[in-house]
Amino acid sequence: MIGVGIDIVDIKRIARLIEKYGDGFTKKVFTDNEIQHCSKSYSASSHFAGRWAVKEAFYKALPDSCQPFSSWKSIEILPGEGTRKPKIVVCTDELQNALKKSEISKIHVSISHEQEFCTAIVILE
Repeated sequence: MIGVGIDIVDIKRIARLIEKYGDGFTKKVFTDNEIQHCSKSYSASSHFAGRWAVKEAFYKALPDSCQPFSSWKSIEILPGEGTRKPKIVVCTDELQNALKKSEISKIHVSISHEQEFCTAIVILE
């Protein structure tokens, strides 16, 4: 294992940010694919909060040498094909190269939603 990160998010906080800033917030933090997926969900704010938690946990799991290459949209969190298990997709060559230099070849992620909060954990190996 190279790194582990965890985060917890108040779903209502994300709902307030979306209500206050709308597309300005979502387009700054999430990729078009993430926006499309979350917006179709029965509880969009819960899905956006889950992705926020994953992005925070991912950053915390990164080695210091990789953190400068990570931004909100350098990864996207999508549903796995044929499963509800989420997957992280690296969206930039800069981050992909930094991960390779750090010998990170696997990214594991789990998201959990419970009433007002969601948590995420990311393990890099």
